[in-house]
Amino acid sequence: MRKGLITMVALLLAGAMLFASAAPETQETEGPIELKFWSLFTGGDGEFFNAMIDNFNASQDEIHMTNDMVRFDDYYTRLTTALAAGTAPDVIVLHQARLINYVPSGVLLPLDDYVSEEMLTDFQTAPLEACRMDGKLYAIPFDVHPIVMYSNKALLEEAGITELPQTAEEFVEAAKKVKETTGQWGSLIDNTTGTYKAYTLTRLFVSLVNQQGGSMLTDDYSAAAFNNEYGYNALVWLQELLNEGVNPNELDYDAAMNMFRLGEGAFYFNGVWATGTMEQAEGLDFVASPLPPFMGKSAAWTDSHTFAIPVQKDQDPAKIEAAIKFMDWMTANADQWALAGNIPTRNSVLEGEAFNALPYRADYAAAVSTVVANPPTPAWGEIYETMSDLLESAVTKNEDPQTALDGMESTVNEIISHY
Repeated sequence: MRKGLITMVALLLAGAMLFASAAPETQETEGPIELKFWSLFTGGDGEFFNAMIDNFNASQDEIHMTNDMVRFDDYYTRLTTALAAGTAPDVIVLHQARLINYVPSGVLLPLDDYVSEEMLTDFQTAPLEACRMDGKLYAIPFDVHPIVMYSNKALLEEAGITELPQTAEEFVEAAKKVKETTGQWGSLIDNTTGTYKAYTLTRLFVSLVNQQGGSMLTDDYSAAAFNNEYGYNALVWLQELLNEGVNPNELDYDAAMNMFRLGEGAFYFNGVWATGTMEQAEGLDFVASPLPPFMGKSAAWTDSHTFAIPVQKDQDPAKIEAAIKFMDWMTANADQWALAGNIPTRNSVLEGEAFNALPYRADYAAAVSTVVANPPTPAWGEIYETMSDLLESAVTKNEDPQTALDGMESTVNEIISHY
């Protein structure tokens, strides 16, 4: 949000907080406590989340959760408005990287007085601590979801490729060999806005810069730090895949996923949330693996879904307690969420039989130690969105790499100046 928008939201919040500061009233009703939730899970993981909600409701009769789907691109705009007005649902999902945009405004309820120590000690330290700001816990981590590489085993076998590529050069050569041998695409990286922006380009760019020892922003998050050899190498490689004819141009997110599911490409990149969808594709023989260290060390973009409780005009203690029970159940049964491909955050789930019986997920969990955390600055959300647009233009239009990087740097620095 820019300064003007922040000022407007702050004024709205001031009014909302006056209502919220009034003595809470406990709503006495017969039957289960009714809770509302807004879901942004509109991708391949949506059906798995909806199934979890159904399972939660069926597991007990004290609480009933109603889940409303919100289009991903509209979610944060709608949520920001509702939070400012004090009319948000009882439980919300936030990407961990977005917490910093909301906590300073006082729209999220600190959870320290409501969550038991027994529950908290079951969480992995890193994702839990990422939900704290100024010593207070504002959210509960639901998952960790890094970007990974999916590979079509049948196409690789047909092309005579016996080992997955581990360097940028090996990947290009393998993709070319697949295209020449099988006639199918060697690589399926979406690069054009469709249902979603070209987020995969940003996720890969962030990963590749970090694999070389670089970072997107300076240590104090005050300026762009990718306009150098690290950013240049990353951008040139993404362009090379199109220039070599091994990756389609103007390929959007949905098309890329569907083409891989239909066996029309050898390598595909997405978050772990796509795994469950791939497993449901009839006849698809694939492997999912941590993002290879294409440009040096292992490093992969990641984010985390978290649950939070909004401050309401009339905060009902009974609903707070019910919301905590919901978050406890969802995270404690996250082996069901792992069916979509996501990595749970509770040790009891990670060590459990159900999770470890699933293919690929244990490898993901091991790779969490090398994931790239999002910069803890309120500017990052806008930077992330904008970089997706700029990288789309640079890659699909084959712009001069240095000119494109100069423009990206200037734009990112301009964004940061408004926070």
